[in-house]
Amino acid sequence: MSDSYRVPLAEYEVETEVKKSRFIATGRPVASDADMRAFIDLQRQRFPAANHHCSAYVIGAPQQPRAAGSDDDGEPGGTAGKPMLNVLLGQGVGDVCVVVTRFFGGIKLGAGGLVRAYGGAVKALLEGWPLELREPMASVSLRFPYDQQGMVDSILKRCEAQVRHSDYGSDVSQQLVLPQRQLLALKSALDERAHLGVICRVDT
Repeated sequence: MSDSYRVPLAEYEVETEVKKSRFIATGRPVASDADMRAFIDLQRQRFPAANHHCSAYVIGAPQQPRAAGSDDDGEPGGTAGKPMLNVLLGQGVGDVCVVVTRFFGGIKLGAGGLVRAYGGAVKALLEGWPLELREPMASVSLRFPYDQQGMVDSILKRCEAQVRHSDYGSDVSQQLVLPQRQLLALKSALDERAHLGVICRVDT
């Protein structure tokens, strides 16, 4: 099973209507709790007359998010934010926050109707939203003697690792990023050369 997941490229918005209630689903890429909270606050400012601003967010990969949550914002518990979050997780979308703003149309929807309306608003959003595939990355620190540079470069290329920073002192120190799926192969190849002075540490 792939650890890849989908992420939004830009903000996107879709409006749906259920029994005269308007549901405006707006989504945005987010990378932190601060991003998420700022976006929700912005939507409240955009639509100050709305009855509810329900939200759901996933930060990181949906398989193992760094953070994920939802808010019913006054709707009956579990009828808005949770269905929204379930759609995001179920469709494998991460690094995202969605706010569904509701303007009440005068007809009550009931618990089941609310679940379908809020979940449906997010599904409608995802149907048209441009998303790209992303895979989890790992960070690694290396230190090795100068005479091991060629061998290390060969391993890094094979494992799709990118050097983000190099420091040349008594030894070579490098900061790398690479796909998580290649981490074991890289560490095994470098650990086999520990007797040559190659030190590999996975950053957390």
